[in-house]
Amino acid sequence: MKATTELEVHNGRQAIERIAHLSDSLIGWGPFGIGLDGMLAWVPGVGEIYSLGAGAALVLQGYRARVPAGVLVHAAALVSVRTLSNLFPLLGGLFVDVFRGHRMAAKLLVRAIDDTVYIEGAPGRDHPDYAEVLSRIRSGQERRRVVFLGA
Repeated sequence: MKATTELEVHNGRQAIERIAHLSDSLIGWGPFGIGLDGMLAWVPGVGEIYSLGAGAALVLQGYRARVPAGVLVHAAALVSVRTLSNLFPLLGGLFVDVFRGHRMAAKLLVRAIDDTVYIEGAPGRDHPDYAEVLSRIRSGQERRRVVFLGA
């Protein structure tokens, strides 16, 4: 289920950006935008289903890319606030049009992915890149998280 290659991580990152765009920025003007999430929020039941599905897809792609658990929880909380707001039809619909929870969650996930060095293969001293990465970390040249995709 977790990504095992840099290509899978890249494709997951692209999927996160697509979901965020569809959910919150399909139609935009200046800094404002509305997407399927805001449009469907006005249809009882449909908005919640879409929001829950899109949010689950975001968190799943973050999990596959081995994003830290704290970031996954934060992203899930943002999407949950958005989904639960639909329980209050008029106020919730207006809130969803302004609160772009999927976009915010996607930005957290993409930032975590971008702040990670992904190395294909299992970790260990016999990995060809292990010594180089370890020396960069110890010298302070590398401040990003390092994730070996093989394990």
